[in-house]
Amino acid sequence: QDRRKIEADLFEGKLCGVAATNALELGIDVGHIDATLHLGFPGSVASLWQQAGRSGRRAKQSLAIYVAFEGPLDQYFMKSPDKLFGKPIEHCQVDSHNPKVLGQHIACAAYEHPICLQYDENHFGSTLDSIVTTLKDKGFLVNNPSGPFSSTMWNYIGPEKNPSQTVSIRAIEHDKYKVIDKLNNRLLEEIEESKAFFQVYEGAIYMHQGVNYLVEEFDLSSRTAFCRKVDVKYYTKTRDYTDINVLGGDFAYLPACKTNHLKTTAQANSCKVSTKWFGFHRICKSSSKILDTVELRLPPYSYDSEAVWIRIPRSAKLAVEERKLEFRGGSHAASHTLLNILPLHMMCGASDLGTECVNPHETRGMPERILLYDKHPGGIGLATQVKKLFGELLLAALELVSACSCASASGCPNCIQSLTCSEYNEVLDKEA
Repeated sequence: QDRRKIEADLFEGKLCGVAATNALELGIDVGHIDATLHLGFPGSVASLWQQAGRSGRRAKQSLAIYVAFEGPLDQYFMKSPDKLFGKPIEHCQVDSHNPKVLGQHIACAAYEHPICLQYDENHFGSTLDSIVTTLKDKGFLVNNPSGPFSSTMWNYIGPEKNPSQTVSIRAIEHDKYKVIDKLNNRLLEEIEESKAFFQVYEGAIYMHQGVNYLVEEFDLSSRTAFCRKVDVKYYTKTRDYTDINVLGGDFAYLPACKTNHLKTTAQANSCKVSTKWFGFHRICKSSSKILDTVELRLPPYSYDSEAVWIRIPRSAKLAVEERKLEFRGGSHAASHTLLNILPLHMMCGASDLGTECVNPHETRGMPERILLYDKHPGGIGLATQVKKLFGELLLAALELVSACSCASASGCPNCIQSLTCSEYNEVLDKEA
């Protein structure tokens, strides 16, 4: 009877239900929705409230139900709901001085009105001269041949009729890899160069619109992956190693500096991120067991970015070793926990920031530091923002680990394990 009543109400328009992805965050007014059901924390408080705001659009009462998953943020909010309801909306981080971002916007600005080095540095910053030179070398800008400031005036002459049409709202890189369906030669997607080798390579299972594709050919020279639809019971994951070389970072123990938050010795420096791929796993979907391992021959990839880090005090290392705990496992776990807790404080996630992970087969020790690096080439200002929050992040990470009731030395996904760990959460020590 209840089912028939619900069907009748739906038919008469008394109830309205829709199953959707997070696309509804865009603020579309979809009508008479009375309730929203949220499966897992969407990654930011802003996203949660945007989704909840899809109901009650006619000045009526509405209901939002949040169902938690077994992730660290979901379980954190289940234990401390006041941290969710009392938390302010996050700020979006954009570094306007990132050359990859600024270069595109300088081209757009020069299309609308000539750029003058003498005056426009006030608007675009001290790197304007070098970026104009780069755009000139690429054939995007040219000197204005007339006028009193001809040597410092630049006009747009690029290949695009309107350069703003080529500025992506999803990515900041120009170099991309194409994914082509061999059956009909259809372009499925374009992937940024820095992310391409994690997703496409010969033998990779690439998912597009819920359909599995097997990459059969991978042409590095044309930056193209050719694939076909397949029905398989496994997925693939690369085996890779990422090295973070901090540039200009002094490894000495620094005095704590006072920020608007807690005292911190954290530093934010430029860094070079270098990744090498040496193979991939085929992993069973149903059991998550590794079926086999295949070698890969791909060129390494490097890019400049930014990192924020602290040196682990000698006293902390000695305390860990005196208790016969694994120091590498402790520092590895601490890095994971910082990543897990970070979305509570900033609008970012696993696709934005990474950390150093311990290779279980490597004999050398883990660097005596805890480091997070910006995964966006050039950096988007995340490292500077994390530096200000580092003291608060450490306290929140300690609270997360202490409150987790799991008894395993290697922790669980609610505390020190990370789904993005390149070493499958090996060499972790929760107590350390």
